[in-house]
Amino acid sequence: DRAIELNPKYDWAIASRGQTYQSMKRYAKALEDFDRAIELNPKSWSIACRGETYLMLKLYNEALVDFNRAINLDSDSNWKLYNRALTYLALNQPDKARADLLLAIKLAKEDYEKDAKDWNNAFNLALYYLAAQYNQPAEQLYRYVLSQGASLERVHAAIQDLNDFLTIFPDHVQATSMRQLLQSSLT
Repeated sequence: DRAIELNPKYDWAIASRGQTYQSMKRYAKALEDFDRAIELNPKSWSIACRGETYLMLKLYNEALVDFNRAINLDSDSNWKLYNRALTYLALNQPDKARADLLLAIKLAKEDYEKDAKDWNNAFNLALYYLAAQYNQPAEQLYRYVLSQGASLERVHAAIQDLNDFLTIFPDHVQATSMRQLLQSSLT
């Protein structure tokens, strides 16, 4: 709030506040901030963040528009591809979802091969496996990252990503199990 007060046109600060609202599940406030950040910077990463917010609100067509736009700006973002895949799954378009998931997995695996200790990427790759229904590789990777001492911050972020996934697909047994695994590692 203070950064925005000092510079009301600071799109990064506005989008960051939007992400905070999103994490708090205050989606209307998040959308206000993402809209404002995009207005200030039409090529902003806020586009994908707004898409994620729409996805959480089950506004799938709006999410798809934002993810398509975000991917057109950055086609090598495995996270954006993953989110668009979730949108396609929610819209019952499994072929499109699978294509995006396979590409997201390919890109994340390339990054993993370069730096296996990038826990953020490793947890993302496990999540992509989970979304693609590659349950065994997903569980193996989650367990491996935990065994290697991923930071509490990274584990909490991975739990939040699973929470978001379960917001969209609440009956996903394997995602629920992996969330329990990560949560148990915190005790």
